[in-house]
Amino acid sequence: MWLTAITFLSVGYGDIVPNTYCGRGISVSTGLMGAGCTALVVAVIARKLELTRAEKHVHNFMMDTQLSKRLKNAAASVLRETWLIYKHTKLAKHVCPGRVRLHQRKFLLAIYTLRKVKLEQRKLMDNANTISDMAKTSNSIYEVVSDLSQRQMSLEDRLQIATERIIAIQETLDNLPDLLMCRIQACRKPSYHQPATGPSWASISSVNLPASQRRSCTLGLPTVVPRSGSANT
Repeated sequence: MWLTAITFLSVGYGDIVPNTYCGRGISVSTGLMGAGCTALVVAVIARKLELTRAEKHVHNFMMDTQLSKRLKNAAASVLRETWLIYKHTKLAKHVCPGRVRLHQRKFLLAIYTLRKVKLEQRKLMDNANTISDMAKTSNSIYEVVSDLSQRQMSLEDRLQIATERIIAIQETLDNLPDLLMCRIQACRKPSYHQPATGPSWASISSVNLPASQRRSCTLGLPTVVPRSGSANT
């Protein structure tokens, strides 16, 4: 227990030393656990002691008010000591060197205090500007991220619409060969005409024939048309 506590707390007196490999491994693991727990405790305490943004604004406001009061007091001290030095050197009938040196020391101390207050006020303003700049930066980053997300959503919608249109065009192109084949077959289809209802050529030609030839035409036999000379004979 003593070895574990000393190793965990990273004290390491060295009065007890492990000799076996198992003991050394346990000591190393205990030391690592102690270092990790110590770092975790320090981080948690620092996080708890850290001021929030609102508390920082209030603290900066109060410090600014106090520094303004101190600056006014330091400026008043400088003016007062300047007046006293002038009074004891120019207006007094008998100049007292000790009193003049006293007011000169107070005058220098007032000037040093005034410069110190101005420096603290400048640092406070820089810190406040840093906090406000960080807030503005975070707001601008949030606006940029929201704008990018909106643009991404609109771009996804446009891509979806374009994909649907491409799919429709692809389906139309796939159906185009079938439509062309149907159209070509419709153009190549033969047209059937109904037969004429008038008298046939055989009936027309057999009107002016003799009776024997007319009979052969009706029977379907070949007819011999006599020549003009033989007909006269």
